[in-house]
Amino acid sequence: MKKWTVALLSAILVLGITACGNDKGATGTTTDNKPAATETQQKPAAAVPTAEELITKTVEAGKTSKNFAMEGTIKQNITVGEGDQKQEQKVDISLKSEITKDPMHLYQEMKMSLAGQEQNMKQYIAKEGMFVEVEGAWVKLPKEAEAELLAQVQGQISPEQQFEAFRAAAKDMKVAEEGDQYVMNAELSGDGMKEMVKKVMSQSASGKDPQTLAMIEQMNIKSVKLSFAVNKETFLPTKSDMVMDLTMEEGGQKMSLLMDMKSTFSKHNEIGEIKVPQEVIDSAKQQ
Repeated sequence: MKKWTVALLSAILVLGITACGNDKGATGTTTDNKPAATETQQKPAAAVPTAEELITKTVEAGKTSKNFAMEGTIKQNITVGEGDQKQEQKVDISLKSEITKDPMHLYQEMKMSLAGQEQNMKQYIAKEGMFVEVEGAWVKLPKEAEAELLAQVQGQISPEQQFEAFRAAAKDMKVAEEGDQYVMNAELSGDGMKEMVKKVMSQSASGKDPQTLAMIEQMNIKSVKLSFAVNKETFLPTKSDMVMDLTMEEGGQKMSLLMDMKSTFSKHNEIGEIKVPQEVIDSAKQQ
């Protein structure tokens, strides 16, 4: 059970951060030569973009995004069975992150409930190094571990590369106007979704891991419901929801997963420099 859980967390967190953190920065304003609106003359409303158009705008927006904040929750229900025996496990994760892209710095808080036990973790990635707090104690990661972790995170926050993967499913996505947002919705399944997941994950270091790739190949994705919302004026993201239902089989074991992930975004281009507090540096143990 632990093997399934760890592997799935690796795959889903990459996909989730990618899907949720893609549409960043840039404006969507246009100019025209029509007279200003008066009491009797109203400016015509802009047409709702197609999914293809919205993807293009969010990709372009991502190129000017410097930083953002994200909060999210991930709820998973995993059932593993072999023969007549089944074991069920629920995993609940909550995340709070602040991220700058150039240089790539991050502060993150995570709470995870697994098998009745709760674990809290804090993490810094900054010029001072990489620091992780588990159970109240700070640890500084060694230099050799920094490069691998940085490569994974760097891939996850490159929207101009990763959002392109969703273009393949644009024909199945519908865009609606809701208040000051454009909301793109889709229900996907099957091999097409699997290929999209592989494209998304290939942008990160963990997506090139043979074990992760083999796990993706074994997935039978029954359904995925996606919903992305962006501000109509800026094309900055406001929220992202994903519900995934899949099954897998390996070595006689069958596994089913129902996962619900929700994210919200704020503080676009408002995050200042992320620095590791001196008290963290002074108390951290070298790993």
